[in-house]
Amino acid sequence: MKAIELVNNDVPPIRSDEPVKKAISWMEEFKVNHLPVVKNGIFQGILSEEMVLDHNDANSLINDFSFIGKQQLVSKNAHLYRVMFMLANHKLSIVPVCDENRKFIGAISGLHLVKVLSRQTGFNQPGAIIVLQMNSLDYQMSQIAQIIESNNAKILGFYTETFEDNNQLRVTVKLNQSKMGPILQTFSRYDYNIDEVT
Repeated sequence: MKAIELVNNDVPPIRSDEPVKKAISWMEEFKVNHLPVVKNGIFQGILSEEMVLDHNDANSLINDFSFIGKQQLVSKNAHLYRVMFMLANHKLSIVPVCDENRKFIGAISGLHLVKVLSRQTGFNQPGAIIVLQMNSLDYQMSQIAQIIESNNAKILGFYTETFEDNNQLRVTVKLNQSKMGPILQTFSRYDYNIDEVT
């Protein structure tokens, strides 16, 4: 899924010639800590709640801020994973989406992204969740899928987590059914460490 498909415009951009007090009001109204700033439709940077509070002058204009280092944005063709990286890595509540000329297209809010992810990854569908833990060298997606599908189940969602302090991997699988007996027995037969079942 591309960024252009995720734009929901729940959070409008604020113009650089508008007062800081309007930004404060919008942050409260839209329940975000960041606003995209535009000038003549061109993305200037991200105004954060922290910048506003440090500035301490609600009557000044947004033009007074320096957006050096606040240029976090994604292109309209950026993948969903890139959007998620921007949100997490820069601790943003919104991610601006721009074209190749920095023309502002829209924004993706973190809340909207969570809703999209819940639909895309099967979180909101019924079924069991299995968490496996293994050595990263032993990880084989094809074998995990084969075990599940040979027991007449389907994978609705799948993700992996790595541990920084060792070479272990945690694999979480969301299934389309709740009857886990045969699947768990097969994982045990293949010597998988079943960390959690819900």
